[in-house]
Amino acid sequence: MTTSRWLRTILAGVSLLLVPLADRALACSCMLSGPPCQAAWTADVVFSGTVRTIERIEGGPGDPVFHPVRVTFDVDRGYINARSGVVEVTTGPGMGDCGYRFAAGRRYLVYAWKRPPSGLSTGICSRTRPIEEAAEDITYLSSIPAMATGGRVFGRVNEYRRDPAEERGVDYGPLEGVTVSVQGPTMQKDVVTDAHGRFEVTNLPVGKATVTLVAPFGFDARYLTREFDIPDLRSCSAQDFTLALRATASGTVVDESGRPVAGVEVDAVAAELAGFDPPPYQYPVKTDERGIFEFDHLPPGTYVFGVNLTKRPGARRSGTSVFLPGVAAARDAAVIELKAGDETVVGVLRLSRR
Repeated sequence: MTTSRWLRTILAGVSLLLVPLADRALACSCMLSGPPCQAAWTADVVFSGTVRTIERIEGGPGDPVFHPVRVTFDVDRGYINARSGVVEVTTGPGMGDCGYRFAAGRRYLVYAWKRPPSGLSTGICSRTRPIEEAAEDITYLSSIPAMATGGRVFGRVNEYRRDPAEERGVDYGPLEGVTVSVQGPTMQKDVVTDAHGRFEVTNLPVGKATVTLVAPFGFDARYLTREFDIPDLRSCSAQDFTLALRATASGTVVDESGRPVAGVEVDAVAAELAGFDPPPYQYPVKTDERGIFEFDHLPPGTYVFGVNLTKRPGARRSGTSVFLPGVAAARDAAVIELKAGDETVVGVLRLSRR
């Protein structure tokens, strides 16, 4: 490994230590494993035990900087595929590698997977946690033998809203009355969300199934079907959804002679930010060979459209600002109000010779 590559690796690991655990899980391109009734059936082994020793596993020449560690546990209770005794689990050292940082002498609930040839392993993407934080897990794991009536899928549907003048949106709360359809090879059932946005379908058979939301009018209907698995009649799958209101806006860009212009980046900017060189809360779209541009999921609000209206991170401006319908001053720009569900043709943007 070269010196510069080694330094970049060190810095990446150090920087990841500075962010919260949940954010580190996302940085590792993984997702936390859901509630106990889901996590228990995706892990190969679940047990509680106290850390006896933690040893760094040395590698040979050319091995990565962050060597894994071997953690030895005194298991006091096995919940899934484990029994009392001594168990070894490998993980990363917790420096940007998704490893779980155990402490000697402390008791944990461990969710682990079989990883040949090293045996069992775990990490921050699992529900592994100190025993004092595992009350919900222990309650479920202790009651597993009495729960064999069928799998279940459940979740919550929330609304997300963003004002076009703001960089970040807000959780607008639960959505009541949204239809949720659950379908498997031998079953299909529709339910609606309650006043808290929650839904649940029980008595599911073992196997793969899908859950689909029927978006109410005005909401973005993309990405609303998911596949999930019920590996055991005692297992579950948590499927939360977030819906956002959206509007569509399209138009055409032409040159001063009225000919369509392809490959032009068009901005959609909150009307109140027009003329202030705002940051790109809504990223631009390019015109096609016919000069047509389309924004297919804008948050409802009042907009102006044009070229060179926003700051481009790391890029130079390619010319002066031109606002729809073809004016240089923001005060003369066409102001377009978009409501949820609108599919609006905003008109023709005429570019002048530069």
